[in-house]
Amino acid sequence: MQPTTNAHTHLELTDLARLCPASPQPFFAWLRALAWALLWRRPKDVAAAVERGIAELRACGTTFVGDVTATGQSVGPLLASGLHGIVYLEVAGLARKPALARLKRAQARIVQVRADPAYGPMLVGLSLHAPYSCHPDLLREGAAWCRAENVPLCIHVAESPAEVSWLTKGHLPSLSTSETLLARGLGLRPSRSPRQRPIPYLAALGVLDARPLLVHAIHVTGDEIRQIADAGCAIAHCPRSNQRLSCGRMPLERYLAAGVPVYLGTDSRASSPSLDVRDEAAYAQELHADRVAPARIQQLLHRTLPW
Repeated sequence: MQPTTNAHTHLELTDLARLCPASPQPFFAWLRALAWALLWRRPKDVAAAVERGIAELRACGTTFVGDVTATGQSVGPLLASGLHGIVYLEVAGLARKPALARLKRAQARIVQVRADPAYGPMLVGLSLHAPYSCHPDLLREGAAWCRAENVPLCIHVAESPAEVSWLTKGHLPSLSTSETLLARGLGLRPSRSPRQRPIPYLAALGVLDARPLLVHAIHVTGDEIRQIADAGCAIAHCPRSNQRLSCGRMPLERYLAAGVPVYLGTDSRASSPSLDVRDEAAYAQELHADRVAPARIQQLLHRTLPW
């Protein structure tokens, strides 16, 4: 039987399907709603969401999964699930000292999990959330550690036009008052903008040297695609989430022409209507119909994760 891979999920958000937009909405409007919902969750809610997500993956025939967990609560259940893949412990923060402290805690947990008797079919990795939400030293040191310790790394990058605007110009255009307050709360101040595009910024910090799985990677130039290919990175493509969060169309045909490995992922139930990666493939076939052969997209379902 061929493997079926869902390369990008957030299983701990499975109970937040009510946040999945019925029609496209701005990324930061959705992020504001997610941030508010996360304030009210209890550990038992997260645990139940993870179990529900694993059950949904099993029901649709998924065999390999790449899951990102901010709480760490999906690690144990995934190791015991019988699924294969990678669960990434996520770290973020624009304030240097607390961000690096969170990195140290994640590193200690990763070392601990790698010693677990159940370790093997399900690996553990590190997720540095995104270029706009991580201090440059967090990105630099986290990636260097992954490279030295042979730990899988992933990062959300070049997902939304707002991300590119903040990284290159230091401002987030067309935000409502509440979205502006959220941006300030996240620490997205003009003085913290690197004034670089996402992919070159990660390259300058050495992040691409760790060959991360780049999630979304929509807003890229031809030169940046070549940079990704030369670094040996892979891409997780989540077209339904991209559409519902008004992020744009990922240039799948250009990645494939450059020889970049591309995987399909559903993202979380908070931004996607299911965890069935076969639904993702069907949508991708429609989205890229005039650029990529349907059979080529179908093949992406059966790639196993690169670790």
